[in-house]
Amino acid sequence: MEILKTLSYVGTMDVLFTICKGKTKFTDIMFETELNPGILNRLLKTLLTAGILNKDRDGYHLSERGAKIVLYTLKILDTETEMPNQDYRALIQILSDRVEQQAGTA
Repeated sequence: MEILKTLSYVGTMDVLFTICKGKTKFTDIMFETELNPGILNRLLKTLLTAGILNKDRDGYHLSERGAKIVLYTLKILDTETEMPNQDYRALIQILSDRVEQQAGTA
């Protein structure tokens, strides 16, 4: 249940989509999502603690769990709406490939 609570926070999915699109530095995420720095900092810490994100010297990255969450969310959005945005479909393909690759190495 904790994971659902984390995902329900305002801005969470925007942050995950932004990271998925390759913006991994704090300032890039902040400007892309237009979140207050304090709120973004707390949200990133929560996502790290929940195992949805990983962090290294290059910035924030989706964990395997995070990639699955974003993938499934995008698939739901794709079936629930007529998503004209091809970027989402490209993200679905990238994340599908990543999840399959990680499953093959597990």
